[in-house]
Amino acid sequence: MNRLNKEQNLGEVVAMFPGAARIFNKEGIDYCCHGDRTLESALLEKEIEVIGFLNEINKSYDEFLNSKEAYIDWRKEDPNKLIENIVDTHHAFTYRELIEIDQLLLKILKVHYHHSGEELKTVHKLFGALKTELEEHLIKEEEGLFPMIKEYFKNPSEELRDSIMKLVGVIENEHTGAGHILQDLYRETNGYKTPEGACTTFNLVYKKIDELEKDLFIHIHKENSILFKII
Repeated sequence: MNRLNKEQNLGEVVAMFPGAARIFNKEGIDYCCHGDRTLESALLEKEIEVIGFLNEINKSYDEFLNSKEAYIDWRKEDPNKLIENIVDTHHAFTYRELIEIDQLLLKILKVHYHHSGEELKTVHKLFGALKTELEEHLIKEEEGLFPMIKEYFKNPSEELRDSIMKLVGVIENEHTGAGHILQDLYRETNGYKTPEGACTTFNLVYKKIDELEKDLFIHIHKENSILFKII
C-alpha cells in the first residue's frame, strides 16, 4: 500500500492526500507558500516527533484510500480545468468573503471599540491590507497570468514561457506576502479566538477569517505546488 514518507515535500503530500491539509493546518504547518520543504524539515521546525506523526498521518491516509471519498488528483488533469477550478471555486470564494468580512469588521469595530478597541483596530488594519493585496492579486492572475498559461498550452514557445515564469515569480512573492499578513492576523487574534462574552457577529468574523485562511492555503497550494510545476 502507498505510504507517505518524511522525504516527500509538503506540496506532494497534500496533492496525494487532501486530508493532510487539515492536519497541517492544525499543526500550523505552511504547505502552500513553503510547499517545497520536506515533511521531515517542517516537523522538526515545529518540534513534532517525526515517526509518531508519520504513523498518524498514514493511518488517516489509509482510511482515505479505502474510502469512497471523491478526489481529483489535479496533477493528472488538464491544466485548463485546474485554472477553471481555481477561478470558479477559490477566487469566487475569496472575492465574496473579503467583502463580507470587511463589512462585518467595520460593524464590530464600531460596537466593541471601547472594550476591544486595540485588538480590533489592529485586525481591521491587517485585514484591510490583506483585502487590497488579494483583490489586486486575483485580478493579476485572471487578466494576466492565467490567459498567458492557457495560450502557452495551445501554442508553446520559449519566449512565452519566460514571460510566464517571470510573472510566476511575482505571484509567488505575493503569495508569501499574503501569508505573512495571515500569520500576523493569527497572532493578533490568538488563533482567531474571540474575547469571552463576544457577540455573535464578533464570533462570526473570526470564524470567517479562519475559513478564508484555510481556503487560501488550498488555493495557493494548487498554484505553487501543481499548476506552476507543469509549465
